[in-house]
Amino acid sequence: MSSYLVLSDEEKMYLTDLENTTSRQPPRTDLLQQGERYRDVRIMRDGWAIRHKALPDGRRQVVNFVLPGDIIGMYCTLFESADHSVTTLTAVEVASFPPERLGELFRSFPRLAAALAWSGAREEAILAERLLSLGRRTALERTAHLIVELLRRLSVVNMATDGHFVLPVTQEILADALGLSIVHINRTLRRLRDSGLIDLNGQRITVNDVRQLASVGQFDELYLHLIHAPRRLERAFSDVRPRHAPHDDAERPKA
Repeated sequence: MSSYLVLSDEEKMYLTDLENTTSRQPPRTDLLQQGERYRDVRIMRDGWAIRHKALPDGRRQVVNFVLPGDIIGMYCTLFESADHSVTTLTAVEVASFPPERLGELFRSFPRLAAALAWSGAREEAILAERLLSLGRRTALERTAHLIVELLRRLSVVNMATDGHFVLPVTQEILADALGLSIVHINRTLRRLRDSGLIDLNGQRITVNDVRQLASVGQFDELYLHLIHAPRRLERAFSDVRPRHAPHDDAERPKA
């Protein structure tokens, strides 16, 4: 949220309180299962996970990657059941809080609510871009585009430096994300590596020429909305002061 809005000390304190309850989960843990009732809202604090949907016969589509700062169960106050699953790829740390606190956030901290809406809008934009890749980009373009996207998203949360980042993803997961076979993924990665655009060393990937790789993938980062809040939004909240949210558990609605 701080990449979108300059947060006040009071807003930062509220977010710290919101993320007070944390837990560690191992790889291959379902944080959310398609069809189950929403329970808690979770914020990814560390590690990687995937959002995915599956057909009854087990065929799976990875629709997005969940990175630190991303929210799981954002729409739990609007829908009763999850329409997708979230599964960890690495050991993760997540903060959890009851859905009722989202209502508290909207009532007491409207600027944070706007930042939350921005986060949801960005998620939708990423999904639309993924649909474009699956429907119109070639295998080489899809793979190049995804690598640049992950590099940009990881740079925002200080998990990528000078084109280097860890990609804890198997070729099977890449295939499920890009709608390709594992053989096709292997061939495409080798092509990118042989062209000098990337280096692969286990799970570590180095992008040697970001501009050229972005050109190959026809990447335009506009859809990521890596911008500061527009001035009109800041003006809209210029006279709004946060209302003090209840900190006593007895005053909060029970989950």
